[in-house]
Amino acid sequence: MTKTKYIFLVAVGIVISVLIGYKFGTYRTRKALAASESSIRQTDSVVVNGWASEDEYNYWKKAIFTIPEYDGIPLAFQRAIVKIFIDNKYVTTNEYFLTKIKDRALKVIAYGDYTGNGDREMAFLLEKHDYSSSAIWIITEKGDIIYWKEINNELPTIKHFSKGSLIYLDKMELVPAQGNGLIKQAKSSKYVLIYNRETKTFDSYYQYTAGDIRSARQELEGEESESTDTSVNESSH
Repeated sequence: MTKTKYIFLVAVGIVISVLIGYKFGTYRTRKALAASESSIRQTDSVVVNGWASEDEYNYWKKAIFTIPEYDGIPLAFQRAIVKIFIDNKYVTTNEYFLTKIKDRALKVIAYGDYTGNGDREMAFLLEKHDYSSSAIWIITEKGDIIYWKEINNELPTIKHFSKGSLIYLDKMELVPAQGNGLIKQAKSSKYVLIYNRETKTFDSYYQYTAGDIRSARQELEGEESESTDTSVNESSH
């Protein structure tokens, strides 16, 4: 074998080895990517269990989020809300809907860590088709429903408050809130909702007005005055 022929065969062997290595490496890379994508899809299927599918979301979003004020709702919560509408058939019955009044829209949504788990949660109000009642929902970003309650003959607004805010609980005495909560404000009343870790739901507490406190003091002063008058009359005899 001549030297030239030998060099040629060696060169061909090197080229073949490089091609085989490249193809094998590419195959392994494709396989790794496929496994990764499969893993991501499996993870997504768990995380978005409480969401509407992408097709469902795209089909119903304009019918549910009817005004620009809802554009700022994070996508995770939007897809969770769409699923709630689908599961409860609101998309076909129109029994409940998000308000279409722009000035009111931002007052029916509130974000906060209401359960104290360190995650962002969303509270929102839906109006009923009678235009005089509503329902409140509190959900996680995964679409888990933490709280739901119908509110008859009221169209309140809601607002988040932080741990340490002064609120009324069982007594007519302001105390610091032990956690984040929600204010539910109606025309004639105000309540706070606070998560109860023992019952895994929300407790509601009436928030006294200045008029309530004034009336209570006047009533107490009246009782004290009557007691004093009775004591004086008894001693005069």
